[in-house]
Amino acid sequence: MLTRSKQTRGTLIPLYALGAIFFIPLAIGVLLVNNSANRNDHANQVSRDVGSMYAQGLDFSNTANQDIALKVAEGLGMDIRGGKGVLILSKIRVVHNTDCAAVGAGRCGNEGYAVITQRYVIGNRALRASSFGTPEHIDPGTGNVRDWMNDVTARAEDFPVNLKAGESTYAAECYLASQERGGVYSRAMF
Repeated sequence: MLTRSKQTRGTLIPLYALGAIFFIPLAIGVLLVNNSANRNDHANQVSRDVGSMYAQGLDFSNTANQDIALKVAEGLGMDIRGGKGVLILSKIRVVHNTDCAAVGAGRCGNEGYAVITQRYVIGNRALRASSFGTPEHIDPGTGNVRDWMNDVTARAEDFPVNLKAGESTYAAECYLASQERGGVYSRAMF
C-alpha cells in the first residue's frame, strides 16, 4: 500500500485550490449560458405561436384572445402579466399606387413605403419598443393605425418593400426581461 508523505499532501491542497479558481467561474458561466439559451428558445416559441395565431386571423383587440397569448407564454414559464415581458404584434404592408387611387390623388404620403397598419401590445410596453417603429395614431379599440397611408410615424423601419399590392406581413415580437443581462428578444414573421 502506498502512503503519501506529508510534503505530497501539502502540495495537493494548493493545486486543488488553483483548479477551483478556474473551475467554479467556468461552471457558473455554463449555467448562465444554459439559462439564457432556454429563455431564448421560449421567446422564439412564443413569438412563433402567437404570430401564427395572428396571421391566421385571431383578433387580438378582444381581451379573451389576448389572454390566450398570455397563456401560451405562461405555459412556457414566462411572466408577461407580471410585467416581465412584452408581446408586440404588427400587421405591415407596402402602400402602392392602387391604395392611393382609392383615396384620391394628392393624399398618399407613404406611397412606396412599408407601413404598420395594425398594432397590438400585450404586457409591459415600457420594457421595449418594436424594432419596426411605433405609430403614434392607433385606435385603442381595434388596434388599427389611423391614416396609415399618410402618417409618417406608421412607416416600418428596416423593412423590405417587396410586398405586392394588398399583401400583408404579420410580425410577432417577444421580449423577456432577465436578471443576468438586458433580456431576450425574438421575432417571427408570417
